[in-house]
Amino acid sequence: MSLPSFKPRKVPTQSRAKVTHGAILQAATQLLATAGIGGFNTNAIAERAGASIGTLYQYFPNKQALLLHLIHRQKQQMFINIANAMRRGRGESLDAAVQQLVRGRTQHLREGSPVPSLLSHQEACLPIHDLRVGYLAAGSQLFLAGLRHWGAPAQHFDAARVAKTVPAMIHGIMAAWQSHTPDDLDGAEQEAVQAVLGYLQWQTGARVSCGA
Repeated sequence: MSLPSFKPRKVPTQSRAKVTHGAILQAATQLLATAGIGGFNTNAIAERAGASIGTLYQYFPNKQALLLHLIHRQKQQMFINIANAMRRGRGESLDAAVQQLVRGRTQHLREGSPVPSLLSHQEACLPIHDLRVGYLAAGSQLFLAGLRHWGAPAQHFDAARVAKTVPAMIHGIMAAWQSHTPDDLDGAEQEAVQAVLGYLQWQTGARVSCGA
């Protein structure tokens, strides 16, 4: 469902406005880290940023819009991490390449800050179904483009099918291990690696047996 009220009101273009906008986002991130979602509100964010509440509302109509902006920024960093991980998988065995992929997907959750985990949880809670679908589609396109780095291990895949299924598998497993504590992250990564490897090995066997 599309919710226009979650959208930023304007994008800063002048240098001073960009500084203010950045201060608001930094304050929002800091407050989320120290006070959690229960203490996350626009008045506290504006005060911490040294801005008026009216100035904050020029950019973000409510705290959900701020959260959504932080989620989007985190997603972009996650996509960068995944792309780098796919490149590191060049020339590796399938096992090693998948391990790199999964670690790239979870890297932002290992920063030692509670913010990435809080944002992941909020992404699941906010009524932003269309955006979540869009993020999965973007992940599929990224994975499809990155398969070229895997070379021989990927030569028997149905690339389009794999690129749609693998990101959804990893996303689902991470959602099931929602607490994202270090031990849970280790367990989630192991589960994701084994699930993806099993699927890819099945894909390879199925296509070879069909003469692909």
